[in-house]
Amino acid sequence: MQRDIDTLQSKTFDILVVGGGIYGAALLREAAAQGLSAALVEQADFVSATSANSLKIVHGGLRYLQQADLPRVFESIRERSLLLRTAPHLVAPFPCLMPTTRSLMKSRLVMWAGLLINDILSWNRNAGLVPSRRIPRGRTISRRALLEILPALRDTPATGAATWTDAFAYDSERLPLAMIRAATARGALAANYVRADGFLLDGAQKRVLGVRATDLLAGRPLEIRAAVTIDAASEFSRRLLSTLPLRTTSPDVHLALAVNLILRTPPPAQYGLGLQSAGSHRLYFIAPWRGLTLAGTYYRAHAGAPVPAASIVGDADIDAFLDALNRCIPGTTWTRGDIVGIHAGLLPCARPPEPDREPALLHHSRITDHARADGLEGLVSVCSIKYTTARGIAEDVIRLAARKLGRRTKTSPTRTELLPGGDCGDPADYEKTLAAARPDVPPAELSRLVRLYGSEARAILDAVPAGSPPDALLRAELLRAIREEAPANLGDLLFRRTAWASSGDIPAGRLDLAAAVMAAERGWDDARRRAEADAVRAARTLWYPALAARP
Repeated sequence: MQRDIDTLQSKTFDILVVGGGIYGAALLREAAAQGLSAALVEQADFVSATSANSLKIVHGGLRYLQQADLPRVFESIRERSLLLRTAPHLVAPFPCLMPTTRSLMKSRLVMWAGLLINDILSWNRNAGLVPSRRIPRGRTISRRALLEILPALRDTPATGAATWTDAFAYDSERLPLAMIRAATARGALAANYVRADGFLLDGAQKRVLGVRATDLLAGRPLEIRAAVTIDAASEFSRRLLSTLPLRTTSPDVHLALAVNLILRTPPPAQYGLGLQSAGSHRLYFIAPWRGLTLAGTYYRAHAGAPVPAASIVGDADIDAFLDALNRCIPGTTWTRGDIVGIHAGLLPCARPPEPDREPALLHHSRITDHARADGLEGLVSVCSIKYTTARGIAEDVIRLAARKLGRRTKTSPTRTELLPGGDCGDPADYEKTLAAARPDVPPAELSRLVRLYGSEARAILDAVPAGSPPDALLRAELLRAIREEAPANLGDLLFRRTAWASSGDIPAGRLDLAAAVMAAERGWDDARRRAEADAVRAARTLWYPALAARP
C-alpha cells in the first residue's frame, strides 16, 4: 500500500472514493473486488476521523428488535457473521450484560423472550465459523449471579440480568486498513493526506468528472479523474458539496458530537455492560479493553460547520459525561485523572436537535444518487454511522455505480474473501502453534501480534531469529508498518498501524525506539524526530493525526 500520486493524477478511474473511514475503505474494497479500477483519497490519515471514535462493538442487531426493524436485524446478523468469518483475528465474540428490573419492558421475562426471538432469527449465525468465533445463545441470570459478576449493583433494584454475545473489534482501526490493503492488492490506489477541494465538472456543469485536490504532504495541487465519484466524506460532505455551482442534496443536515472515554482503571467486569445512568433513561456502555475501561457514548448537538471533533470537546462535556458514568455504578468515582484518552467524532442526525433532548442519530444509511436527486451525473453520496454494516452498504453503492458505468456486477467476493491476515484458521489455535515454535516470545506479545495481524504475525516473527536483542521484534513490527502501510507521521504509526499508543501512555523507551526507526526510514533530522515524539506524548485523542502533515 503506497502513495502513488503520479498514477493518481494521470489515470482516469472507474470509481473515485473521497473519504478514508470505514465506509470509504469498504467502498474501495468492493469496487476493486468487482473488477473496477478504483482510487481513494483521504484528507488526513486513514481511519483518523469519526471512524476512529468507536466503541468497537460489532452489533448483531439485538437493539433493533425493540423497534421491530427486522430488515436491520437480519442485515446486522449477516454482517457480524461475515466479519467473524473473514477477519477472525480482528473480530471476536464478546459477552454483554444488561441488568433487569421489575419494570415490565426491562423484566427478566421480557428480556428472555427478546433473546429467544433473537436466537431464532439468527439460527444460522455460526455457519462457517471456527469454534472460537461462534456466538452462543442469550440467556437471563438471577440477581445472585449478577451480583457475583458486579457486586457494586447490590443496592440497586436489579432483579438479575440479560446476557448475550455480540462481537468486538480488538483494534477497530485495523479493520478498515485491512479493507484498504485488500483493495490495493487488487490494483486499487489509496492515498492519505490528499484533500479533495472541489469537483471537476464538464462544460455543461451537468457531470462530475472527478475532484480537484491537494497533496498535503507535498503541497501541490492535483486533478483526479473518474467516471463515478463517491462522496464518503461523512461530516465533511457538506463542505465538499458546497463547492458545486448548483444546489445539491446533502446526505446529512445536522450533526452530533459523540465522545467515548478510555479510563485507566480496571473494568468493573469482564463483560460489556449496558447500564442506565441513575436519574435518566440514558444507557451507557462500559467495556473491558486491554486491561482498561472503554466507556461511551456521550452525545450533544453540534451547530455550525464540521471541524476536528477533538477541538470542540469542552470541560462541560467531560464533566457531564463523567457525572453520568458515575451514576451508572454506585460508588464509582471516575475523575479526569482517570482519563487516558478521548475519542471524539461528529455523527449525522436523523432530524434537527430538540432543546434538552439527546440528538437522534441517523438510523438508516442514506445513499444519494445525485443524477436522480439533482440532475448531476457521475456523483453518488453515502452517509451512515455503523461499522457493522459498512461492507453491505458498500455492496449496494458499488452496484449502483456499476450500473452507471454500464457494467454488470457479480455476487460480491467480499462476502467470503478473507481480509489480510484472516487465513489463520482459528486464531486461538494459530496462537498456540506460534507459541510452540517461538517460546522465546512473551505470551502477551504473541497474543497482541495475532490479534492485530493474524497470519501475517508469522512474517514479523520470522524476521527476528531466536536470541535476537529484546527490541528486535518491536523493530520488525515497526518496519513492516512503515514500509507497507503508508504512515506519514509517528502518530499514524503508533495510533493506527501498531496500536502501541492507542490504549494509554506509551513507555518512553518504546516511543523513542519508534521515533528512531521511523526517522531512519524516512530521513528525518533530529528536530523532526523530537517533534514527532513530543506530538504523540501530547495526543489525547485518536480522532485526528497526532502531528499535522507537512513536507
